[in-house]
Amino acid sequence: MLLSNFLKKMTDKEAAELIGVKKRTVGSWRRLERAPTPKQSLNIIEKSNGAVDWEGIYLPYAIKCKVSENEVVG
Repeated sequence: MLLSNFLKKMTDKEAAELIGVKKRTVGSWRRLERAPTPKQSLNIIEKSNGAVDWEGIYLPYAIKCKVSENEVVG
């Protein structure tokens, strides 16, 4: 499951409390402005009971980087 889909199930405040981060941190993840740290990612995987995995966390960022790279090159 993508992190964004997991976060859609709750408010930023609820997600922040569950994961143990600030509400604005969750918002930045929703907007793909910042990626969770490896430690935060492990916590997300644990709190989601494995529904969210590494790919579900980092794949959207990889795609975003690739699209941005193509826009600059293309």
